[in-house]
Amino acid sequence: MSQPCCERVVLVVDDDPGIREALADLLGEEGYQVVTAMNGVEALDKLREPSQARPCVILLDLMMPHMNGHQFFAEQQQDRALASIPIVVISADGAVRQKAAQFGGEFLAKPVRIERVLEVIERHCG
Repeated sequence: MSQPCCERVVLVVDDDPGIREALADLLGEEGYQVVTAMNGVEALDKLREPSQARPCVILLDLMMPHMNGHQFFAEQQQDRALASIPIVVISADGAVRQKAAQFGGEFLAKPVRIERVLEVIERHCG
């Protein structure tokens, strides 16, 4: 059974609860349904739940415990049902631009600007 599709669902994957909550609040106020995960393992579990609507974009931190952003991306690409979901890297890493190239090139540098987050999400989720 395929997952339901919802064009206004965003998955936020970040180990910092303050960042997850702030992004969930911001995007929720803009009418998006936000699903959060604290690491790549939890994100994959949520993405693979049959009842979970498929996100239009994943905001992915790189540095997380248990399964970091690179490991998550490798697993995502191995799963045909999930491989096409676009990723936007969100990181405080000084080399975020170079690291994001492996994920499709799109990134948000922490601390993120609200306008930039909304612009990126709108582009992916319409």
